[in-house]
Amino acid sequence: MKNISILILILALVSCSQEEITRIDLTKDVVQVINIKCEKHRQIDFYLDCDIEFAEHPNMVLDFEFYQGQQQLLKGGLDPLNCSNLKNESKVVTNGTTRWKFYGKLEGNFIPPADTIFSIYPTLVKNNTKNFKIYKMDLVFVR
Repeated sequence: MKNISILILILALVSCSQEEITRIDLTKDVVQVINIKCEKHRQIDFYLDCDIEFAEHPNMVLDFEFYQGQQQLLKGGLDPLNCSNLKNESKVVTNGTTRWKFYGKLEGNFIPPADTIFSIYPTLVKNNTKNFKIYKMDLVFVR
């Protein structure tokens, strides 16, 4: 009986786990597209894997465009530093400079309206102050 209980617990944990679909490096200065085969109503969440350094809090917008074939479904932007459920967070301030690393969930999600391939164009728009450095900024797609 104990073995059956353990097996049920393991199956429950595995079924609740999230699957990383892909990640995209937002530090590249080229237009990038992610083509994702989606299942109708199976939600996709967005996470940020981030490592930055700044003297002033940076102004940034993560712009998204979602397409089904040639049809644009939606377009919008959000603050990529406004994440929840931060994991592995490290924030160190030295001589007025902040080094901030974290992995966190971005606001919102995408719930596909059909079983098909969707194209997502993410673009990071940021200020270019001299004390702002991006060591890592990956957009992570999770199902």
